[in-house]
Amino acid sequence: MSTPSNEELRLKQRSNVNLKAVVTLAGKKPQEHQCRITNLSATGGRLRFETPQAFKVGMTIAIQIFIPATIMHIPNSGEIIWIEQQLNAFTVGVKFAEFLSETMMQQLTKHSSPSPNTQ
Repeated sequence: MSTPSNEELRLKQRSNVNLKAVVTLAGKKPQEHQCRITNLSATGGRLRFETPQAFKVGMTIAIQIFIPATIMHIPNSGEIIWIEQQLNAFTVGVKFAEFLSETMMQQLTKHSSPSPNTQ
């Protein structure tokens, strides 16, 4: 049994964050859905929506993650891995198509403080 390398551990490291993001589903009329990313790693994230969405596990999405304290964003895409619906939240787990680099992760987590409702 081998031990994970530092790079593998870094890829899996998760951070509680409060980042603004916009999700678009591919289709005839692409619609933008605003959300907050409450947990982030280089390989994926937990997205929280204010209202229920017509998402299904296995769907592919496009996502723009806004870098805090700037006007820039990081474009990516991903696959919906899981969906959880609670009374006041609709939460989706996404696996990114392209891993976020260590530099991108630092930019996203440097100025982002976790929201009080990161559950």
